[in-house]
Amino acid sequence: TMFFGAKAAPAYIIAKDIIHAIITFSKVCAADREVAPYLQVVFLENYNVTVAEKLIPAADISEQISLASKEASGTSNMKFMLNGAVTLGTMDGANVEIAELVGKDNVYTFGESSDVVIKRYADASYVSRDYYKKDAKLKKAVDFLVGPEMVKMGDQDTLMQLYNELLNKDWFMTFPDFEDYLKTKALMLNDYEDRKSWVRKMLVNIAKAGYFSSDRTILQYNKDVWHLTADKQ
Repeated sequence: TMFFGAKAAPAYIIAKDIIHAIITFSKVCAADREVAPYLQVVFLENYNVTVAEKLIPAADISEQISLASKEASGTSNMKFMLNGAVTLGTMDGANVEIAELVGKDNVYTFGESSDVVIKRYADASYVSRDYYKKDAKLKKAVDFLVGPEMVKMGDQDTLMQLYNELLNKDWFMTFPDFEDYLKTKALMLNDYEDRKSWVRKMLVNIAKAGYFSSDRTILQYNKDVWHLTADKQ
């Protein structure tokens, strides 16, 4: 089961279009007799702390897939880590620190580096349609957004708007990371079948999560930034 939990700002149209696509795809999966027994897609409306308290402890895999250089540092990946979920993510935000802490055998990273991403923004060299044309799997996935199965279950104009955004702009450069994501996800799912090895990965993540404690964070901030002392003034 794939869970998605997110909110979109009122004016963030593309984010709303993505949410619509996820909900539509969940309906497509549920209606397909061959797919439904093996794959369920769930979008959690009004995702909040109360929902997270139930979802995070139940998760086996934590997908943290923001474009490298775009996430300053979230905390959801730390919460999943503390509860034993293994991270599948880009080298962005706190994912970088998680990877350093647990080691390459206990985390799954993919995608291009922040340096490559920043350079592409700087020289405006990224053209999403070029990737669409040369990658048959990517083309099939993107075309599915506006295919008959999706249009039957969702709003065609909304789906087409997202489709055009990806082909003509793709500001968050999802296409270049697509193939690497598929390979890394396949490797992760294969490793998941080895229960003894997977449990070890979970335990390593739990054990290393202490680095993100508020005590350590406050002490380091004080040492590097605040320079406060215990003396009363």
